[in-house]
Amino acid sequence: MLPARHSGLNEKNENINTLDQKILMNEFEIIKTYFRPLAKNFPGALSLLDDGALLDIEPDHQMVITNDVLTAGVHFFENDPADLVARKSIRANLSDLAAMGAEPLVYLLALSLPNTLDDAWLELFSNGLKQDQINYGISLIGGDTASTPGPTSISITMLGRIRVNKALKISNAKLGDDIWVSGNIGDAGVALKIIKGEVKVIDDKSKNYLIKRLHLPEPRLELGNNLIEIANSATDISDGLVDDLNNICQASGFGAVVQGDSIPISELVSTLIKQTKHLKMSHIISGGDDYELVFTAPPQYTKKINTLSKTMGLKISKIGSIVEGKTIRIIDKTGHNLPLETGGYQHF
Repeated sequence: MLPARHSGLNEKNENINTLDQKILMNEFEIIKTYFRPLAKNFPGALSLLDDGALLDIEPDHQMVITNDVLTAGVHFFENDPADLVARKSIRANLSDLAAMGAEPLVYLLALSLPNTLDDAWLELFSNGLKQDQINYGISLIGGDTASTPGPTSISITMLGRIRVNKALKISNAKLGDDIWVSGNIGDAGVALKIIKGEVKVIDDKSKNYLIKRLHLPEPRLELGNNLIEIANSATDISDGLVDDLNNICQASGFGAVVQGDSIPISELVSTLIKQTKHLKMSHIISGGDDYELVFTAPPQYTKKINTLSKTMGLKISKIGSIVEGKTIRIIDKTGHNLPLETGGYQHF
């Protein structure tokens, strides 16, 4: 995790150069103070002093690598607590590994920071990383830092492992597979509407519960691992149930029929839909940041999945099936299509 080396900035970028120099003068100290302690338990990180890290892997395993970028004003608010931003950045990547059934190992961190952020922000941010390193048994092994005149940008590359040829893939859904979803859908999307003032909740307890679901999603690592011998395909729900299920269908060459009343939502969200005229089920299934898993599996595994749900203490709901075609239909009890009023979460 060496300090950034900037080349190619010409004299016309005088303001950017000035900003870079201000950050670069302190960059070694930033790494030493806030990030080197996060790498101390992993010898291959080489104390973040080298140009790279060293990582051994067993011959019967494959490396799984994923990356997510979170940008202020797009994925989080500028005034969100830095420790929660750090933890969500970690968990978004862990969710990708969960969707493939992988075990997380280490990660790389790249930060683009405006000069408005101070030491207190960095300390809180690194404390958030430390907390989830402990929670999930992972370590920082390298990365980069740079200044930016734009918003804060956090890029994490997570590395995990899985036994050879055991990874769950998005493109392997089979005709006739059942479609399953973990947990509840829509809590995070509704939380965002609450923060924006578009939905009101009566009590602070309900509000805090939903906002926590937005800030601190639960990557379903244990579930993903248990699905390796059960599921044909899987992905995590980061951009909304409809869009992410559509990704499975497009990659696998099939369509899907989903029973609308089988989609799991929390009692709180169900109540808010009834109380709020402009909050509809179409918003719930198209909102992002759920970080649950949607997967497909042959019908003969129904009993095994239900047993797994009970063993883990995690709701896992069958919501539909993979069918011929290229489209996704969400239907009501009478078989009529439910309207999809909004698309999934868009990054651009």
